Amino acid sequence: MKFSRLSATFAVAAAALLAVPFGAQAQEAPNYNYVGIGGGDNGFVVNGKISVADNVSIRPEIATDFNFGDSEDVSYLVPVTYDFNTIGNGRTAFNPFLGAGVSGDIGNDSNIDFSLVAGSDYRFADRYVANASVNYTPFGNNDGVGFTVGVGRTF
Repeated sequence: MKFSRLSATFAVAAAALLAVPFGAQAQEAPNYNYVGIGGGDNGFVVNGKISVADNVSIRPEIATDFNFGDSEDVSYLVPVTYDFNTIGNGRTAFNPFLGAGVSGDIGNDSNIDFSLVAGSDYRFADRYVANASVNYTPFGNNDGVGFTVGVGRTF
């Protein structure tokens, strides 16, 4: 049951991305990097974006719930993402992304898993970006779905 709901969620997200007219205007790939903070299902998050090529980025993330007595002291996610062309103009532009990478926990029960990631950055000011992402760990022991919402400073 959980897998069918998740499949439906990814199908709707994929259909929405395909419906957006990416090639309708002369749009460019996002060319900024950022470091930010936020929150998610694992607690306080420090995340970022590092562009490594045209339309390709690494989006590292580390999270903690500050409950160091449990088995999940610190969680991490390091996906490589494909950055779709910008939707919108100027400073109010959405930059959707999709990717895959490694994730896991560092602590009493350390582990490494494979994760899929989808999300978007929203550039709301010249030097600031809001970001949101959903990650799915298909082979993990936990519930498999996580999220992050944050704000970053571009450089």
